[in-house]
Amino acid sequence: MSSARSRLRKIAEIGLASCLLLSGPSQAAPLGGLVGLPGQVLGGVTQTAGQLGNRLDTTLGPVRRDLVGRPIVTRVFDRDVNGARVLRRTVIAISPAERDLAVAKELNFDVERSYDLSSLGLTIVQLRTPDGLTTAAALAALRKADPGGNFDYDHIYDPSGGSGDRATGGDQAPINPIQAHLARIGMIDGGIARHHAAFADATLVTKNVAGSGEGPATEHGTAIASLLVGRGEDFQGCLAGAKLYAADVYGGQPGGGGAIEIARALDWLSVNKIAVVNISLAGPANALLELSIRRFLAHGGIVVAAVGNGGPAAPLAYPAAYAGVVGVTSVDSRHRLQIDADRGDVTFAALGVDVRAAKLDRGYALYTGTSFASPIVAARFATLVSEPEPRIAEHALNTLRKVAMPIVGERAAVGYGYLAPPGEKAPSTTK
Repeated sequence: MSSARSRLRKIAEIGLASCLLLSGPSQAAPLGGLVGLPGQVLGGVTQTAGQLGNRLDTTLGPVRRDLVGRPIVTRVFDRDVNGARVLRRTVIAISPAERDLAVAKELNFDVERSYDLSSLGLTIVQLRTPDGLTTAAALAALRKADPGGNFDYDHIYDPSGGSGDRATGGDQAPINPIQAHLARIGMIDGGIARHHAAFADATLVTKNVAGSGEGPATEHGTAIASLLVGRGEDFQGCLAGAKLYAADVYGGQPGGGGAIEIARALDWLSVNKIAVVNISLAGPANALLELSIRRFLAHGGIVVAAVGNGGPAAPLAYPAAYAGVVGVTSVDSRHRLQIDADRGDVTFAALGVDVRAAKLDRGYALYTGTSFASPIVAARFATLVSEPEPRIAEHALNTLRKVAMPIVGERAAVGYGYLAPPGEKAPSTTK
C-alpha cells in the first residue's frame, strides 16, 4: 500500500506540474449575480455532497440557500488549475473502458456511482480521489497514468444572472404570447415554486437529477420558468400554455449544478423527445458537458444558453461557447447591450435588462442578466420546432436569422441581431 501511495504521489507531482505549465488563461469567466459564492472546498468529508445536503435541514435546522437552492456550506468545492470551482474529491470517467477503471483502482481511486445516459450513448463513472491529494493533483495523476482515458473534473455551473432588483406591480405591459398550447420546451435550472400564481394553469413536468424527491423551489428557476410558460392576471410568459419539462440540476444539494447533473438532465430531456432546451447557466469548459451537448445536438436538439455576465472583455461562458449552441446575450429595451454581458461570437441578443418575472415567494420583480434573455430565444425556437430533427433545427435557425434585427454599431457583439419575444412585432429599425 505504501509503495502504491508513493507511486501515486510521484505521478501526481509530475502530472500537476505539467498541467500548471501547460494551462492557459482561466476558462472561468466571472458570473453576474453569483460571484464568489460561499462554500469553498470540501476536505476530510467522508459522505458525498448529496448525502451531506440531505442531512443539513435535519441536523442544523433551516439553512441559508443561494439562488438555485444550494445550502451555503463551507468545504464543498475545490479549484481546478485555472481557478474554476469543481466538486471536491470527484473525478469523472467518461464512457471508460475496463482498463481505465483498472488504472484508477490501482491509483487508489474509488468508484462512487455510475450513470447510463442511454439516449446520448454515454456512461459516466464518478470516482472519488485518494486521500492526501487535491482534486487537481489526483486528476493530473490519473491522466498521466492513463493518457488514453477520458477524465475530467465535475465543474460547477451557476446562474447567469442575479436576484430580482425590486418588486413590481402590474404597471409593466405583459409579453404578447402566441398560441402555444401544443408546444413543448425544456429547461435545465433550479427548482420551481409551483405554488406561485404564475403557474396556476401551467403544465410542468419536473425531474430532480441532483437528489431524491423534489428539490427546493429556487428564485432563479422560478423566474426562468415564468418567462417560458408562466401566466397571471398581469403577466404572460413567452410560451404561456406550453408544456415545460424542467430538470432541477441543483436539488438542494451543496455541490449541485455540476457537469454530471447537466449531462443527466440532457439525457432525460432527450428520452422525452424534447427538441429545445434553455440553459441559463454558465461556467467553464468541461469534457463531459461538451460531449453530452454534442450528442444532444446530433439528434436534432437545440440548446439555447446564456453567454454569461463577465463583462465585455470576458470570453463566452460554457455551454454557450460550444459549437452549435445558440448563445444569447442581453440588451435593454432600447437594444443597448447590458453593460456586463459577455460579447463576441454570440448568436442572438434579446431583452435581458429589467425583465419582469416571478419572484420565489409571490409577486414579480425586475431581473437583469443574460439568464433572462435566453428564454425569449428558446421560446422562438420552440414555436418552430416540435420534435428533434437536424434538418428542422437548421431550418429554424435560418428562419430566425433572417428576422433578427441588426443592432447598429454593435453588430459584431450580437451575432445575427436582436430577437423580439414570440408574437411581439419588432420595430423596423434599431438605433
